[in-house]
Amino acid sequence: MKEKLVKMDVYPHVYHSDRYSEIILVNEDMALPIYVSYTQAESIMNGLHGKRFHRPLTHDLFIQVINLLGGAIKKIVIDDLVDGIFMAKLYIEYYKEGKIEEVVVDARPSDCIALAVREGCDIYVAEKVLKEAGRSKEEMGIENF
Repeated sequence: MKEKLVKMDVYPHVYHSDRYSEIILVNEDMALPIYVSYTQAESIMNGLHGKRFHRPLTHDLFIQVINLLGGAIKKIVIDDLVDGIFMAKLYIEYYKEGKIEEVVVDARPSDCIALAVREGCDIYVAEKVLKEAGRSKEEMGIENF
């Protein structure tokens, strides 16, 4: 049986501490905090807010290469939580001999989110991950989003 996926969005603010940054994925009811490095959080926020630089940064370059090769990121899925570490997959579609093909790549959730906000593709979280690590939006103090 296929795991149920829940569509999420990136909360438009990042929280920084001395040791990590917190990105939050949200839907109508739930929030999923994900702890990432400061640079990963900044890349996600830059992509989310459409900030561009004179020269492409790593995530921008990766999107350009995928697109130039005739591919596009279809979706990302945060599909597991192992020993407190989130696992994710990047779903890339491309054309081969006139047919749509798909390749699934194991990747860090922070990279997947940074790419998804640039490409404008959907972000999903496996229901089991949300049940284990999700919190209420009220508990996170973001009930008005």
